[in-house]
Amino acid sequence: MPRIRKGHVLRYDDGQFFIEAAPFVTANLDEAELYFKYFDLMEAQTRALQATGKSVQITAVRFTITDIEVGQ
Repeated sequence: MPRIRKGHVLRYDDGQFFIEAAPFVTANLDEAELYFKYFDLMEAQTRALQATGKSVQITAVRFTITDIEVGQ
């Protein structure tokens, strides 16, 4: 049964997303760092500014997790 999850990503004004390793940006949402805790999100926002010199916006995302059973 699929489950809906919610989290947050950090998005730059140019539409790219923050990742924790150099070059610190990606154009693909599926490669963006996903945060579930507010404190982690705030720390990452500071790291993004330090790493790139650009501020980021907190953006909420929803995604579906589907468990797929593989034959044994």
